[in-house]
Amino acid sequence: MNTFPHQLLGIFFFLFVKIVDAQEYQLNILPESSILLKGNSNVNKFTFTYEKSLKLGNSLVKTTSDKNTLHVKNAKLDAEVTAFSSGNNLMDRDYRNMMNYRVHPNISIALNQINFVKNYSDVNGTALATVDITIAGEKRSDTLQFNYSKLKGIYRCSSSHQISLRDYKIKPLKKMMGLISLKDQLTVDMIIYLKVD
Repeated sequence: MNTFPHQLLGIFFFLFVKIVDAQEYQLNILPESSILLKGNSNVNKFTFTYEKSLKLGNSLVKTTSDKNTLHVKNAKLDAEVTAFSSGNNLMDRDYRNMMNYRVHPNISIALNQINFVKNYSDVNGTALATVDITIAGEKRSDTLQFNYSKLKGIYRCSSSHQISLRDYKIKPLKKMMGLISLKDQLTVDMIIYLKVD
């Protein structure tokens, strides 16, 4: 049960902007944003919900552009492992231990680049975000696809992405002498609402 809002989040800053070199933007993630982590064991399905407000390490994000590509600096999100909850205390405890939360209390997502791939405008479209994701101390680069739309100055960014626990050197849990085992693939579903100033 690897939490990885990975997804998180970082993927947005695509900053829809009328792109000009060396721009700076103040980004705020709104409270209605959500991250769900979904997975399966050999006996059931589960969902973990992130229960704290999502925040960027630095809300002042710097961007430069090159055609339909946006290069991003200072866009990093740290999500607390212990802020994910399944509603089952035993499951939450097992998940936290699997994630080695005492040594690695956060999952980090740093956004590096956004490529606009479809329907590019500053109102809506599809993009690919290049991110560095760190889970349980293991850092990997990944590409996330997301859709975005704008209404009344608020950007809604949505993404669904699969990750492998083994890619992050996390051994999927086994319980009851292996009778219950967690599957390696997890799905991270995110809806992030952003205000850009």
